[in-house]
Amino acid sequence: MRQRDKLVRKCMIAMLAMATVSVPVYASSMELIANQGLGMGIDETDGSYYPINMLVAERTTAFFIRMEPQVMQEAGGLPAFLITNGTDTWYFEDSEYLEEYGLLCFDTSEQSAWEEGRYDIQVDFPGGDRLEEEITFRDMKDIDILIVPIDGFYSGETKQTEEFDESLCEYTAKVYPVGADDLNWDIYSGEEADFDSLKYDLDTSMGRLRVWQNLKGLRKESGSDMVIGIVAENMKSEPSAREAAVTGFTFGDYVSVISLEDASPSVTIAHEIGHCLSLGDEYENGTFSLSMNMVPYKMKGKNRFALSEAAEGTNPYIRGGAADETQGSGTIVYAQQYPYDIFAGKLISHDMTSFMGLSGYPESEYWATAQIWESLYRELAEDGDGEKKKQEKEEKRK
Repeated sequence: MRQRDKLVRKCMIAMLAMATVSVPVYASSMELIANQGLGMGIDETDGSYYPINMLVAERTTAFFIRMEPQVMQEAGGLPAFLITNGTDTWYFEDSEYLEEYGLLCFDTSEQSAWEEGRYDIQVDFPGGDRLEEEITFRDMKDIDILIVPIDGFYSGETKQTEEFDESLCEYTAKVYPVGADDLNWDIYSGEEADFDSLKYDLDTSMGRLRVWQNLKGLRKESGSDMVIGIVAENMKSEPSAREAAVTGFTFGDYVSVISLEDASPSVTIAHEIGHCLSLGDEYENGTFSLSMNMVPYKMKGKNRFALSEAAEGTNPYIRGGAADETQGSGTIVYAQQYPYDIFAGKLISHDMTSFMGLSGYPESEYWATAQIWESLYRELAEDGDGEKKKQEKEEKRK
C-alpha cells in the first residue's frame, strides 16, 4: 500500500536504526522474484534457473522471495518490505511463507502495478539478513488489434460466425509482456466483407490466401497494428483431406485467421499474434524462429526466415512436451519456474507447454516460456519516445 504519514515515520526510524549497525551481506540462499507471469527462466548453458527481471509498467506484479524452509527458519521471522523510486516510498509488512513452493509471498495488493521507472527494494528480516535489489519497469508499445468475424465458405457450405466473445482476448494479456492498457481490441463494425463464394473457400490454400488479402486491405484501411479474422469452424488443409485440422493461418503482414472450433481459441489468438511478432512454431515440422523462441531439443523443421534451410533443436535444456493425449508439443514451462496468473492472483502448480506449440488442449495447459517473454519484451519495449507515440495514437483514434 502507498506510504501514509505513520508508515513514513516508521520507515525513517527503521532506516536510522539500520545506519548504526553494519549491513549484513546479501543472503545468497535467497532470491527476490518480481513475477508478472513467469518468475524464473532457464539458463541455456547449464539448465539452472534465474529470476526474470524484464518487468512491464502498469502490469500486476507479485513479489516473492525464493528460500528453503530451513533458511526461512533461520531468518528469524517474517520481514519488512520497502520499495522506493527516490520520490515515493512504499512499505509492506504482510507476508506468508508458501512451503509447498519454497516462496515467501508479500501482500502488495494495494499497490499491484507500477509506473515506468527504476525502483530500489529492501527486505529486512528480524534475524538481521537483508536483501537489496534494483528493478526497472518499462512501458510497452500499444498494439491495436482489429477482430473481424467472418462468415466463411467451406467446400460449398457457408458457416456463420457467432458474436465474438471478448473474454477470449484475456489469455493474451496474461501471457504477453504488456501493461493493462497496451492491448487494444476493436471488433470490426464496418461493411461486411463478402467471403461467401468458391473464390474464398477456406478448405483450400488459395481461398485462405484471398481471405488473408482482403483482411490485409482492412488493416491498411483501419490503421490497425494487426488484424485477426475469426471463422466458425476448423479448415481442411486441402479439399481432399479427411478432417478439418487447420485451426489458424497467416501469410504474414500482421494478419491472421483463427477458428472458434479449436479446443482453446484464446490460445490460438495468442499463437497467431506471436507469429505476427516473429515468434516461430514449436512442433515437429514447424517453421521455427531461431532468434526469438528456440527449437525444442531434437525437434526438426524449417527456418521461417529462410524456408529452404532446415532447423533443429540442439539445446538439451530446452525440452518440448510429449505431444500426446495429455501434453502439448511446445517447450515445457515447469512449475518450478513459478508461472503466475495475474488475473487470478495465484501461482500455477503444474507443468505446461508453450502456446506456440500444437493446438488441441485446454487453455490451462499452455503458457509463455521465458524465451518468449524475453523476446517479446525486447520487441515491445518503448525506445524512449513512448509518451509521444501514445499521444500520436490517441490523436489518430479521434
